[in-house]
Amino acid sequence: MLLRKAVTDDHEALWRDEESISAIQAFTRAMLTRNQICSQTKALELSTPIWTSLQAVARGMAVRLDIQSTRQELVTHRDQISALQALIRAGAVRQEVSTTLDGLQREEDSIQEVQNSIRGMVLRKKIAADYDALKSQTTQITHLQALARGCLHRQKVGVLLDDLESHSAAIVKTQALSRGMLLRNDVGGVLAKLDGEEESTIAIQAAAKASLVRAKFAEKQRYFKENMEKVVKLQSFVRGRLQGEAYKSLTTGKNPPVNTVKNFVHLLNDSDFDFNEEIEFERMRKTVVQQVRQNEMAEQYIDQLDIKIALLVKNKITLDEVVKHQRNFGGHSGNLLVNTSMISGNQFDLKALNKNSRKKLESYQQLFFTLQTQPQYLARYFKRIREQGTAEKDCKQIETLMMRLFGYAQKRREEYYLLKLIARAVKEEVDGVPSLQEYLRGNFFWCKLLSNYTRSPRDRKYLRELLGPLIQTNIIEDPALDLESDPMQIYRSAINNEELRTGRPSPRPLDIPREVAIKDPETRDMFIDHLRDLREISDQFLGAMETLLHKMPYGIRFICQQTFEALFQHFPREPQHRLLQLVGNWLWKYYLQPALTSPESMGVVEKQLTPLQKRNLGEVAKVLGQIASGRLFGGENIYLQPLNAYVGDAIERIRLIFGNIISVPDAESTFDIDEFNDLYAKIKPTLYIKMADIFSIHNLVAADLAHICPNRDDMLREMIQDLGSAKHNETEMLGVASGEIQMTLNPKLHDIEDPEAEVKALFMETKRCILYIIRVQAGPNLMDILVRPVSREDDQKWHALLREEFSVDSRTRGAYSDVNTLVDIKSMSYKELKRTALENIMRLEQLGRISRHNFYQDILNAIALDIRTKSRRRVQRQRELDGVKMTLGNLAEKADWLESQRKSYDNYIEQAMMTLQKKGKKRFLMPFSKQYNHERELERSGRKPKFGSFKYSARTLSDKGVLVSWQGYHDREWEKINLTISCDEVGIFFIEGSKGSIQIPGASAQVPMDSLLAAQFANHQYMDLFEGGMRLNVNLFLHLLYKKFYRTE
Repeated sequence: MLLRKAVTDDHEALWRDEESISAIQAFTRAMLTRNQICSQTKALELSTPIWTSLQAVARGMAVRLDIQSTRQELVTHRDQISALQALIRAGAVRQEVSTTLDGLQREEDSIQEVQNSIRGMVLRKKIAADYDALKSQTTQITHLQALARGCLHRQKVGVLLDDLESHSAAIVKTQALSRGMLLRNDVGGVLAKLDGEEESTIAIQAAAKASLVRAKFAEKQRYFKENMEKVVKLQSFVRGRLQGEAYKSLTTGKNPPVNTVKNFVHLLNDSDFDFNEEIEFERMRKTVVQQVRQNEMAEQYIDQLDIKIALLVKNKITLDEVVKHQRNFGGHSGNLLVNTSMISGNQFDLKALNKNSRKKLESYQQLFFTLQTQPQYLARYFKRIREQGTAEKDCKQIETLMMRLFGYAQKRREEYYLLKLIARAVKEEVDGVPSLQEYLRGNFFWCKLLSNYTRSPRDRKYLRELLGPLIQTNIIEDPALDLESDPMQIYRSAINNEELRTGRPSPRPLDIPREVAIKDPETRDMFIDHLRDLREISDQFLGAMETLLHKMPYGIRFICQQTFEALFQHFPREPQHRLLQLVGNWLWKYYLQPALTSPESMGVVEKQLTPLQKRNLGEVAKVLGQIASGRLFGGENIYLQPLNAYVGDAIERIRLIFGNIISVPDAESTFDIDEFNDLYAKIKPTLYIKMADIFSIHNLVAADLAHICPNRDDMLREMIQDLGSAKHNETEMLGVASGEIQMTLNPKLHDIEDPEAEVKALFMETKRCILYIIRVQAGPNLMDILVRPVSREDDQKWHALLREEFSVDSRTRGAYSDVNTLVDIKSMSYKELKRTALENIMRLEQLGRISRHNFYQDILNAIALDIRTKSRRRVQRQRELDGVKMTLGNLAEKADWLESQRKSYDNYIEQAMMTLQKKGKKRFLMPFSKQYNHERELERSGRKPKFGSFKYSARTLSDKGVLVSWQGYHDREWEKINLTISCDEVGIFFIEGSKGSIQIPGASAQVPMDSLLAAQFANHQYMDLFEGGMRLNVNLFLHLLYKKFYRTE
């Protein structure tokens, strides 16, 4: 143990001094080795050749032995040697590393300097090589750098622009402030410099301006002399422009000056041309009324002929009766439309009446004036019509009477009052309903009256422009178009077309649910195409409404506006967009939809539409109606629900259209009229009306007087009491004139003194005096002219004016010449005229009508208003005259159209007579066949039908697909059962069932062709006969009838 401890201590001591011991050992071994090597080297040098060979052999042997022994020993001590070698190597390495580190640390600065030099050299060589390589690629590198810089710059600019865009408002404001500050600084500097040289600057400017002015003036003089004709034209243009500005100030300014009123006072004069235009307008308006009535008679004739043709089969009316009705008409509609009372030279002469009749007529004139101008009476009556549930026929008669009462709204005044009546009727109905739902359910009479009003040429023209291109392009020019949206109908239509085309039953089942029908490939493809076409056509309609909105007639837009305002006042809590949608839906239902679904009757298209085209228009109307109602398609139209996305967008679009429709000015400004115009008009309103219509209106008002006039002291009650019984008046007056008369309408209270009549007459007289005064003297204002002394020149001008104004050859009437005053202008001097005018002005000023604070400008304003009204009346009269001419042209076109309709009905009758004939060539029949025996039996009995008779067995008809089933008879019995189909009347077929020679009880039926065609159009596959016992296939039965009874070649 002690020894091991001593050895351990020695090892630890040695390990502690390992480095020193290793160094001493190394030095010692080195010295010994060097000495030994040195001596051996010297000895060996003497025997170098021998020893070299010997050494080589010995060394070789020794080395081999040594190597062999070493190998063996090493093999035995491999582990220890490896451990020792590892320790030695580790120590050597540690020593070497430590020494190296110490040496490097001592020479750190030098080493770093050398390293830097080396790195520098290496880097410079590398950079030089890179530089040479880059220099050889200069062009490509430059291009790449440009692309890179461009990309980076664009990214940077993009970020900058985005940043600037987000702060554009602040940047603009900052820039404005900066520019303002810089500009103010620059201006301040310039002004500061100019202030110091103000006198010199003024002198230079004055000299420069003077030189420029002199040069320009000299140039202008030279130029004017060279272009004197152009100068004259320019002066004329300037004077015209000044005249136009003066007229503009007269028509639009609030206080036109004296000279302006003086320059245009001649516009108040009435010329012969004005009177001739009035006479021509009245004549043409009367012609319009006559033409309207003639067209009404033609329409009534065509309606009767249409009804007789439609009822030809159902009511068993023979074609001969229709032809008889046709011949009674005389072959031309014009022959029955001539009304001799209309073309009479003296339609109604008041002198032919006795005193009592004349008084009655005047009372009727007052009554009709009151009914026209006081809409509350007829509005209450319209409401009473709805409450009583008046029959449709009576409503139609009342509607016609109302339109005649307002002269069919052909004149501006009558149209204004008719629209006012309809608007008041709307308000009466709205105020009487408790909820919107109740209003929506109402069937109002004013709607029918408005429909009659909107049948005017103006509305027809608008509807033709709106709907004509749409229907012509999409419906008429595409005869194969089918917009059916019911998958079941599409499916059945496909089967019907297949059976009619082939003459055989379709293999596809007929009675299947819609869910199965829509899965049929042909049906599904057609269904998708139909929806797409519906959406496109509906979108075209909305686009046309937006484009032509400004052309929509004012009347219908005004009623829409009044309806919206009445609903909003009565239901203030309802959202405005809902009320607007309700008004728009009414516009669609009563104005646009009838024109779309029946375009030929509204003059939108000229030709008759086929049933398929009408059905297509019905499908389009269904989609547009849903849009107008503001609701999406629901369960009642489940197969149109794929259009709901489009319908939702279209609802917002049409809501904007409805909002623009009701944005119209009031009726007073549009028609330039109000309810007081008739009281002061020089020409009283007239009305062309038949005596029978007068008494019919009297009866209507008298029958419901309690509801029309709730107050017992109402003026209308007094009128009806004065008139007495309508029947008695008719007996008294109808004998004098039973035709049409012209009534001059007067207000009931026109003979009662107006409390302001004296003031109005005084004001009118004053205006007349002032007009003559300002034509003689001039001044800055009216007061200055009135107080100015009268000179000799003024008297001379006055006498010249009198000679010009009141000469015998004058073709004009002076302004206010029809005023009934005590002042005789012709006998007064100019001084007396001014004195009279001043006296009147003083009285008017005391009454508060005018004031001297504005130099009596109120008188000039009143004269300017009269001038403006006179000018607008001439323009309005010309517009009305053009409208009446257009109306007459349209009425003539309609008369031609009615004549063509009549001819088409005549051609239809003739074609029907020619078509329903037996075939020309007698068919060959197999002897002793069933048909051969049948015809021989009919000939022997004398019961052969006019158009033929055919006998089939039930089995044969079943094989043809005509007979589907027969209750009570098994199909095994069909071979013994016969069916006879005969025709002895046009379009009437008789079917009988028999077994052998015995007729089966109850097995007979009469089948009109009209019923078969109606069933086919309604897509009915089967028809039941014999009280529901036998079922036939409609299409195949028609195929058989066409083949046997009609001409097919």
